[in-house]
Amino acid sequence: MSNTFSSLFLGGMRRVSSRLILTAIGLCICCILLIFAVSNYSHSIEEIDKKPAKCDCPPAEKIAVPTVPLTPIATSTTTTTTTTTTTTTTTATTQILKECKETEKSSPVQRAIIIYYPHHQREYFFPEVRWLYRSWVEMLLSQPATWRTDFIIFTYNFSSEFRSLGCVNRIRQNKEETSLCRLFLYVPIQFRVPNVTNNNFQNAFNNAKTVMASYNMNDTFIGVPLVNDAETFDPNRSQSLYDNLRGYGYIDSINAIYEGYWTFKMYDFVLRTDIDVFIYRHFATYIPQNCSFITGGGGYGTDFNRRKLKRIAHDMGFAHLGISGMGSTWYGSPYDGYVVANQTLHGMLWLAQYEFAAPERESKLGTLMWPEWHYGVLLLYGQHLALNHLAATNQIRIIIGHNLLDQSTTDNTLPYVQQGTRLNLHCWHTNDRFSKFAFKLGQYNRTELELYRNDTTAKAFAMRMALESKYMTLEEMASYGRNKSLSS
Repeated sequence: MSNTFSSLFLGGMRRVSSRLILTAIGLCICCILLIFAVSNYSHSIEEIDKKPAKCDCPPAEKIAVPTVPLTPIATSTTTTTTTTTTTTTTTATTQILKECKETEKSSPVQRAIIIYYPHHQREYFFPEVRWLYRSWVEMLLSQPATWRTDFIIFTYNFSSEFRSLGCVNRIRQNKEETSLCRLFLYVPIQFRVPNVTNNNFQNAFNNAKTVMASYNMNDTFIGVPLVNDAETFDPNRSQSLYDNLRGYGYIDSINAIYEGYWTFKMYDFVLRTDIDVFIYRHFATYIPQNCSFITGGGGYGTDFNRRKLKRIAHDMGFAHLGISGMGSTWYGSPYDGYVVANQTLHGMLWLAQYEFAAPERESKLGTLMWPEWHYGVLLLYGQHLALNHLAATNQIRIIIGHNLLDQSTTDNTLPYVQQGTRLNLHCWHTNDRFSKFAFKLGQYNRTELELYRNDTTAKAFAMRMALESKYMTLEEMASYGRNKSLSS
């Protein structure tokens, strides 16, 4: 019985083993075929993924690459200090601020007050140039003997008015040269059409040169842009500004700082300002300390647009420190002004293309979206992005000079000017005296001049400077200016 059982068991084992072997072989073959199929399928998927997909995306190539490279964002901690006169923001990051070489007040100091003047809107803006010029000359009365402060004007035409004011077309040569009005020819963005830009702007200044030749001026011609200077001129950026921002009224006031940097880089400090300001007497002896970059105050911020601008900074790859309320008047080193202008232009281009619809850019909404999101203050939005990025990445030391720059032209109290350090007075949109609108409508006359002659308030100073500039001839102001600059 045991032999029979053993025979049956061994025979069964042989049969089972054969089936198992065949099954195993079959499974192996199936696995190999499955692996081969999956491999080929995955490969075909990869080939499909590599094919370019169509994308209805914004034309990002229109944004010119900034000449000043963006600094990688560093992890930072922020400390904000507020005093009665300024708001100072500093950051501690892995990048070290460039060494500060403090300018001593006792040393010879060279400064420039810089504006852009739209020559094609003379009727509106030239009265402002007159009173700004008059206040500049008044400031020279109190300037230290070794200091020099030039008045630099970027514009597209050397008109006879500026010749009468004694303006020259030459760059400052040394620290001993007297304070002068210097006019540099600049091609506005809206006029950069092909017949102007062809052959590296070769014919851009033909009319200006003809006019200047009639003045018998011996100055070496100074024109902006300087197309062979890669530091200040990017042809792609210039074209992008024309394509996207030629209709924006304030673009040249920033671009002139970027492209015109080579004409004022020799100064210790520059004040970039709008035209509708008065230089106040405190400016005569005040320079930024600790290599700081001072801005005025700007009233563009709301909770909505502050959040929006922070999100936009992230989209752009910009750092964002969280500061707000910066105005368009700048006071600092020429290089800081150049860097801020460069990044402001970058921000403005981004915003114009990606954050505003055509009806907004074309002013079809008017002020409907103000103050939440308004194309009219594109400059301030672009500057907001630039200053936050540069401060957060430790490239500038920023101070918001709420009680230094862009001060009131309507205040009629003595403590306002006696207790503060007011560097310039800025005309806001108001009908209160002093109002630039009322002045241009002829509502102020010689009677007010006599009324305010001995008044020392901010309102009286603005009124006196504006009315004196109105009733003095240009030649009288130029002569007065020469005497004051020589005395400084």
